[in-house]
Amino acid sequence: MIDFYCWRSGNNRKIFMILEEAGLEYARRIVNLSKKEQKSPEFLAINPNGKVPAIVDQDGPGGKPFTVIESGAILIYLAEKSGTLRPDDPRQWFDTVQWLMWQMGGPGPMFTEAHYFHSQKNMPDMAYPAERYDKEAQRLLGVAEKRLGESEYLAGDFYSIADIGFWPYCGSVERFGAGLDAYPNITRWFDLVGERPAVKRAGAVIDEVRIEAGAA
Repeated sequence: MIDFYCWRSGNNRKIFMILEEAGLEYARRIVNLSKKEQKSPEFLAINPNGKVPAIVDQDGPGGKPFTVIESGAILIYLAEKSGTLRPDDPRQWFDTVQWLMWQMGGPGPMFTEAHYFHSQKNMPDMAYPAERYDKEAQRLLGVAEKRLGESEYLAGDFYSIADIGFWPYCGSVERFGAGLDAYPNITRWFDLVGERPAVKRAGAVIDEVRIEAGAA
């Protein structure tokens, strides 16, 4: 059993996606960010950084509970544990890892900042940072567009944790003034991934978390 400490964001959607794809048994443990539960002593004992997602694998290495924090590390851990969503060939595996790291260092934080500054662009002194982050987000979309024009998925001709890492961020690019219509290769890939049964199941679980969190 995997205890998944979660909320309703894209970062958490990644973990729901891999759990559903891998068919791993898990229990969701909602950490209500609106109530600052991520800063509670109980949660900080799990993740000292006070962030979700985090998991505790009750059957970790050596059969003992094992905690993993940070979404990229969790994706790698669960891919290794389940033997899914990762290639066996070392070259392909590191191709997968490097595209996952691209997402962790690029679209993940940059899209989030672009959204924030875009929403503040009409405030005093916010025009420059809004333009800067908008341009960087658009540049990163251009990188993905080129890559997905060369291969079916981010890491090649196979669906992997690299795709899971990037996919949730592409559903809300309008928040910083972009649109997938301008990126036909991303659109093809986004729709292809979105049709996967496990991705749909993960979306349904996220909706349940939103309802539960709203009622909490």
